[in-house]
Amino acid sequence: MTVGPRVGPGQTSTDAADGDLARAVVQVITTTDDGKPVRLGSGVVVDSARRLVLTSYPVVRPYRSDGGPAYTKIRLATNREANRAPKVEYEAELLVSDQTTGLAILRVLRPVDGAPNFDLPAIVPADTTAVTPGTAIRLFGHPGEGAAQSNLSVVRAAVTGQRSEAGETSRLWMKTAARMPSGAAGGPVFNQAGAAIGIMLQETYNPKAQVGQIRPFDRAASLIDQAQKATEEFKQIAPLYLEGTGGGTTRPMGADNVRVGKISFALSGIDTPAGRDLFDYERVFKAGVTALYYEYTVEGVPDGTVVEERWFLEDVKQDSVSSSTAWKSGSFGIVSDRITVPGSGGLPAGRWRVEVWIANTMRARGVAFVGPRPTSAPAAKNFTAGSLASAEGAPSAAPQSGPSQVLAFFEFTGMDGVGLIQWIASR
Repeated sequence: MTVGPRVGPGQTSTDAADGDLARAVVQVITTTDDGKPVRLGSGVVVDSARRLVLTSYPVVRPYRSDGGPAYTKIRLATNREANRAPKVEYEAELLVSDQTTGLAILRVLRPVDGAPNFDLPAIVPADTTAVTPGTAIRLFGHPGEGAAQSNLSVVRAAVTGQRSEAGETSRLWMKTAARMPSGAAGGPVFNQAGAAIGIMLQETYNPKAQVGQIRPFDRAASLIDQAQKATEEFKQIAPLYLEGTGGGTTRPMGADNVRVGKISFALSGIDTPAGRDLFDYERVFKAGVTALYYEYTVEGVPDGTVVEERWFLEDVKQDSVSSSTAWKSGSFGIVSDRITVPGSGGLPAGRWRVEVWIANTMRARGVAFVGPRPTSAPAAKNFTAGSLASAEGAPSAAPQSGPSQVLAFFEFTGMDGVGLIQWIASR
């Protein structure tokens, strides 16, 4: 890929016009056979010659929560004219995807309704190493479900920080105070020079929550490269996984659209006017550590709702560090905090667990260790198979011949110290 300008705080490059950038942005609409929309999102052209569009994987995830097909067609609406509603012009397919990063590449198949052959321009990616807090950005995206109009919106904002997690050597997310409707998921974020620094994403498709996180564009590089090398005959069968679960739980996002993301732990943090950034992400900390930093995302929670954090040390509740607060960060927010205990000896050694409860339901759970690593032996048991899954993640229909997939179900135990799960299927 060609890398664009290094543009950071105090930018001096001439602004690229919003209208020019908008031509590379599309509205992504998954539909049923009769044209009824299933999910709405945004996308951006990354390779014109190969007809490739980068978008949000949760928007185009091909499965329902039970494992059946979620939609039959992907349609793309263009923004050729400023201040006009997008016009459906192309049909596309899911080419490659990565559920870990939440990104997907679509390939345009054909024009529809008399549209011209694919001719939309591609964006130029920025050198994201130059993006730091204070970098001015522009966010492009469409509104989501229930919006009165579908015109492309542009929001001017700034990068305010970053997020990561244990095992990662670079940032996973860029933070911003800007919020956009759910339909902006998959939309591009540009610097002032008009080079793409990231993609707006939700961690799961949630039409009731705003989008407030940016996946750095360099995280899409390998996926774009894979798509560019794909033949015209290639088509990925996207892996099935349980969507909508909170961090450390198996409960899918319920009808209330409330979701808490994975809880990450870190050794240190820096407070800034825009919030707190964590550093040195880990799950196991040396004995004597004086503070345990942690963070997680919250989606779809009405302001005023009580968010409760319950802390446990070796399964004994620690009331001195547990808390309850009234939520006031809108339909998307990031919680970044720490726990400490009085005295000079630091946090007691052992297994620390935090549970996040909202509306009398545990939405997420995270575990960190102070002192020695856990010694429990991981194990799997109760293997079953099926062709569909229930909302609770159990088989709801027996395996059948014909489908391109068989769903496997099994239970894990002793997984507290596990960072990677790998399984091999043979026939």
